[in-house]
Amino acid sequence: MTSHRASRRRRLAGFITDRRGNLATMSAFLAPVALAMAAFAIDAGALYNEKREVQTLADIAAIAGAKRIDSAEDAVIAALRDNHLGTITVIRDGQHPDIPASGENLLTVETGLYKPDPDLPVSVRFERDHANPNAVRVTLTRTGKRFFAETLMGSPTIAVTSTASATPKAAFSIGSRLASLNGGLANDLLGGLLGTNLSLSAMDYDALLDADVSLFGFLDALASEVDLDVGTYSQLLATEATIGDIAKAVAATDGASPALRTALQTIATGSNAATLEVPLSHMIDLGEAASLALGTGRGAFDATLGVMELITGSAVAANGQNQVALDLGAAIPGLARVTAAVAIGEPMQQSGWFALGDHGAVVRTAQTRARIDVQIGGTGILSGVAIKLPLFLEVAYAEGRLKRIACPDGTASSAQVTVATRPGIAELRIAETSAAGFADFAHPLSFQDADIVSVPLIKVRGQSRVNIGNGRPTDLRFNATDIRNATVKTASTRDITSSLTASLLGELDLEVRVLGLGLGVGAVTSTLGSILGTVTPAIDNLLADLLGVLGVRLGEADVKVSGVRCARSVLVQ
Repeated sequence: MTSHRASRRRRLAGFITDRRGNLATMSAFLAPVALAMAAFAIDAGALYNEKREVQTLADIAAIAGAKRIDSAEDAVIAALRDNHLGTITVIRDGQHPDIPASGENLLTVETGLYKPDPDLPVSVRFERDHANPNAVRVTLTRTGKRFFAETLMGSPTIAVTSTASATPKAAFSIGSRLASLNGGLANDLLGGLLGTNLSLSAMDYDALLDADVSLFGFLDALASEVDLDVGTYSQLLATEATIGDIAKAVAATDGASPALRTALQTIATGSNAATLEVPLSHMIDLGEAASLALGTGRGAFDATLGVMELITGSAVAANGQNQVALDLGAAIPGLARVTAAVAIGEPMQQSGWFALGDHGAVVRTAQTRARIDVQIGGTGILSGVAIKLPLFLEVAYAEGRLKRIACPDGTASSAQVTVATRPGIAELRIAETSAAGFADFAHPLSFQDADIVSVPLIKVRGQSRVNIGNGRPTDLRFNATDIRNATVKTASTRDITSSLTASLLGELDLEVRVLGLGLGVGAVTSTLGSILGTVTPAIDNLLADLLGVLGVRLGEADVKVSGVRCARSVLVQ
């Protein structure tokens, strides 16, 4: 009995210790589980690769759409079809997509403004349906494919989003692009602003007016003049170069003609040229390009500067809140004597006359005041009588704002630039005003009747005022040809076809007193009107020449786009 029991124990122990039977049993149970896990892993890997593939297609499509922002949807669809996406169903505003059918791709294309501001949350950097878009957001949705587990888990939905942006840049300026200058007046005014006596000839001014220089070529040359060997353009603009430095830098740029170098040499050797400092940041705004290293700008952006604009802009910026007195004597034909005082307001920082940037960049002229005392010789019953005409004018800054840059086919040859331009408000008076506070632009001036004729027997007093309001901005549009030719376009506050001086004289409210001589008030008024009417062209020309040297126009603003870059589109989200 004992032996039998021992035998049974040995057989049981052998069964327990024999793993051949356990392994077979466990394999039978685990094989289906292993197969299911393998199928799941294969499906998961396939879905991961499929999502990556769809994401890549969305990225390609977004880049294509951002490159052709004006026809983004067509560009996106073309890019997807070129990459053999298959059936595409476009979902537009107001439509609610269903779950895509097998083999169907739901597509949403949105345009908007992307702001690369690190202080903004990523979710709000893209503003859809902006009036000036620079980015495209593409959303692709499709049903993923399972190879093994579809009956158990169903097919998942794959949804990917990609955003790409292309921010083109434009270089533009505001101010007069004159065809010619009154050399004598320009010498007096520019010389006064520069604190020196200028003796530039008509040929010298022609050379200045006809010349354009590379923006970054000039800045690189200027860096050498101020001994800034390394650094960025931002650091250069933070310095205060002298008028002499600027003139020498322009002369050192490629393509400067001998005549131009001669004119610049005259400016550079003026008595104050080495000491009169120019706040460069008040003139030029490079936007994002300011962070570029010195010497690298020309490779990044090709833009030009008008030399005459640069010189006058420098003179105005250097002379902010100062005034210049001019005694033109009898240099103006038709006028017996002319004296003038000109005051230039402080230019606004980061909004000078030249800017390189994208949507929203601003350029402005300087606020300007002028007091002009004109003496006119009398004729007829006023023969031998000195007629005095005190003129006052004030022109607020004119403004140009970069509204839109478009590159329909992604190249500069198709570029279209729009600048919203607002001419400065202009006020023109015949009146007396005190010299005190004339250069204080923070406070208005007071005016009194002017003594136009003041002799013992005849007194004529009066004043008049003409305003030119700036109204709404005018959109000036530049195409690739305009940009290549540096075409100047003008925004006018109103259609100024008649003489401003004549308009001013027409509003003149006169008080006439005649003592004896048997002269009637009507006869004096008529004679005075005839005399003033004959000199209105001379006064108009004087005002135009005076303001033209400063890059300012009455009721008008001149804008020039001198460069554009159609940037490559890049993924941003």
